[in-house]
Amino acid sequence: MEETKQCVACRMDIRADAAKCPHCRERQAAPGPMHRGGEGRVVAGVCLALARQLGLDVGLVRVAFVLALVVTGGSALGVYLLLWMLTPPTAIGRAPVQRVMSWVGKAAGAPVEEPRMERRV
Repeated sequence: MEETKQCVACRMDIRADAAKCPHCRERQAAPGPMHRGGEGRVVAGVCLALARQLGLDVGLVRVAFVLALVVTGGSALGVYLLLWMLTPPTAIGRAPVQRVMSWVGKAAGAPVEEPRMERRV
């Protein structure tokens, strides 16, 4: 069964990860950090992450991306790759750029601060 929460404005039950209420279109509290993980991921999860963050349907974001590819002659693929590099695969993960920079820092001998994980009981 899908998790639900109540809309902050109209108090209707909505999906727990919804950024906007489908009934009153009120923006909900931030769904958390932008990440590419979750159900509905097709290629790299960038369209899913954008849809989740903007409160839009993922299909609409994918169609908009394909249209952007056609209109820009493929240049939108660079934006897609940039978003992939800057967005972590999970809510607690690190983006590919962060992992590479951490690896380079370790290889150069520079002290690298590891992210601290918080355990909630």
